[in-house]
Amino acid sequence: MSAWRRIPVVAAGAALLSGCMVGPNFHRPAPPAVSGYTPGPLPPSTTAAPVPGGASQSFAPGADVAAQWWTLFGSPQVDDLVQRALKANPDLDAARAALKAAHEAWLVERGTLLPTADASYQATREKSSGTLSPVLSTPNDLFTLHTVTLDVVYTADVFGGLRRQIEN
Repeated sequence: MSAWRRIPVVAAGAALLSGCMVGPNFHRPAPPAVSGYTPGPLPPSTTAAPVPGGASQSFAPGADVAAQWWTLFGSPQVDDLVQRALKANPDLDAARAALKAAHEAWLVERGTLLPTADASYQATREKSSGTLSPVLSTPNDLFTLHTVTLDVVYTADVFGGLRRQIEN
């Protein structure tokens, strides 16, 4: 096959390989356009029920909520449960630490796109055996062996799999 006939074959192969990217680009969806929790406006009050504590309730959408809102129920069991939950709950420092750990994990994932290098050096002192090895060029049987290694590794993200793992 002549060189001119190979060009379309190589171009077609490159076009096919470029279409093998893993998945579409991620786009964060837009938040829903709502102004409240219900589809329509809330009624001014609820219906009363003929049971203890079943009086009609009214909604105050712009009103402040008490900091310890659970005390409004007047239940010592609920108060105790909430107090125990607050004591056992991780605080803001723990949340910051978790966010920092997640960020560091993300940086590690991004590092997979970069090449890695590893270098080492080793020196060993050895003595030549007169019976098993050839005679050295020097009359001294002792010698030092210096070994230097360098490894460079790069993973080519041809199909985009590594980038898809990193996407937010």
